[in-house]
Amino acid sequence: MEPPSFTITRRVEFHETDAAGLMHFSNFYRWMEVCEHEWFRAHGLPMMTASPDGLNRGWPRRDSTCTHLRPLRCGDVVRVRATLAECGENTLTFAFLFEKDRAGRWTEVAHGRMTTVHVRQDSSGRMEAEPVPAAVRAALAPA
Repeated sequence: MEPPSFTITRRVEFHETDAAGLMHFSNFYRWMEVCEHEWFRAHGLPMMTASPDGLNRGWPRRDSTCTHLRPLRCGDVVRVRATLAECGENTLTFAFLFEKDRAGRWTEVAHGRMTTVHVRQDSSGRMEAEPVPAAVRAALAPA
């Protein structure tokens, strides 16, 4: 069975490029987060919640990497696919594939990984890991 995945398509904007006209490396990480957030939204899942008792819940990053294979330039159309690589007790690990549309042929330009931890944060700012919510497991994890 194929692992669950989600895809977005974006165009590299001028403000995302550096002085050499290439997409700045930091934007690959932003796009990984955008893809993750859109996947959550597509399933009606919040990225952050606040409860009346003062507890906040969210998904801080524990680890992230990105390997760049080919440059992206302003105007390039890019497909970003997130795949759920692992669903742990309180973590989600996503693998990301970046592909550039080269005259109708998708070509890999980068790949990355990101591990997030589901946490609760109390009013003093202290964070503790919590189990991945059942709704998230049901929506993102394989059956």
